[in-house]
Amino acid sequence: MYAGHFAAALALKARLPRAPTWGLLAGVAVLDLLFGVFVLLGIERVTPTPGVPPGFILDFIDWSHSLAAALFWALLYALCFARLGVAVAYVMGVSVFSHFLLDWPMHPRDLALWPGSTGHVGLGLWRALPVGWWFVELAFVAAGCAYYAVRARRDGSFGGRWQWACAVVLALHVFNSPWLSSRS
Repeated sequence: MYAGHFAAALALKARLPRAPTWGLLAGVAVLDLLFGVFVLLGIERVTPTPGVPPGFILDFIDWSHSLAAALFWALLYALCFARLGVAVAYVMGVSVFSHFLLDWPMHPRDLALWPGSTGHVGLGLWRALPVGWWFVELAFVAAGCAYYAVRARRDGSFGGRWQWACAVVLALHVFNSPWLSSRS
């Protein structure tokens, strides 16, 4: 759910316009950025599965994507913004934790409760709906962008180029479609 994460960042920006946009966009990506680093370091593991949605199996992602890890990274990220006030720090932490919440419907029970836990969660829409997951995410992207657009137009204090922001998030989603990604 790549574009969905960025739509969440836009919605959080609309909720608290004084939160730094760059921080929200980075916040929703923190878990995936950590995942990339942890895979390179051999701490987490992934197996490519060409032709089988989503194109990989996440063998072990407990240090970046477990419930407990997501809460830890969210708290750590929020503390980085504490000087901007409690409300901003809170929203920044929510941006990180929103990643776990949005991954939950898509992931196939590979989200551990804590690192090393035998309990895992995930509804598995990537596999249950090999094409349909895209429409589920599209609905979320549309909702996040619509909320951002309505608030930006109404408030006028942020989002001066809301059309471009929403277009980029929508384009990201289109380019992540099962139709385009299956050609490679």
